[in-house]
Amino acid sequence: MSRKPSVVAVVASGEDFEELSKLPPRSADLCELRIDLLQNCSADLDALIADLSIPKIVTVRDPREGGANQLSAETRLKLFSHWLPACDYIDIECRNLSEFSGLVREAEQRGKGIIFSFHDFEKTPEVGQMEELLETIEPKTNRIFKIATEVSTWQDVEKLIVFMRRNHKHNVAAMGMGSLGKLSRLVLAKLGSVLVYAALGRKVVAGQWEVAALRSILAEL
Repeated sequence: MSRKPSVVAVVASGEDFEELSKLPPRSADLCELRIDLLQNCSADLDALIADLSIPKIVTVRDPREGGANQLSAETRLKLFSHWLPACDYIDIECRNLSEFSGLVREAEQRGKGIIFSFHDFEKTPEVGQMEELLETIEPKTNRIFKIATEVSTWQDVEKLIVFMRRNHKHNVAAMGMGSLGKLSRLVLAKLGSVLVYAALGRKVVAGQWEVAALRSILAEL
């Protein structure tokens, strides 16, 4: 039996804060604060984020996996430390597990959840490769493994389906990006993906639904 996925509204600009405030109640379960993108926002981020009552994921994305502004590891760590008290989860790329291990320990000591993520904007890896990544994450109730891959063919979507079916007992969030991204997100949400990300304004990646539309469609599945 599939789990009910949590809808994550992606906040990537100052305008997105306003869009988030306009959403009907319970449209989104969490929001993702893309700090790497929000760095150029002229608004008072501290005040805007403090006003949010919805649970928050803080993400300072590595530029090697789609992060903006070419932020160094040192800068990203400083930004994570600044926003750690305000968040419920942090998103750390699997490639940075070793380098950011101290941040992970501090976050978990503070009772924060951890999303360990992997993004491939060119292809969908083989199922075995995705499972090798999953195995690097020590299973805990407050940890989620997130994988987002380019899905340009149905065969790509099928790989994610097989991966999701074989690992549905874990806290896994799987989704596609690209031409079949929207379809993949619905299918994988139905198969037990614990998170499904959606746009408030401009889409951060191709294949995202708009938040209200996604919530409406998921209610019908």
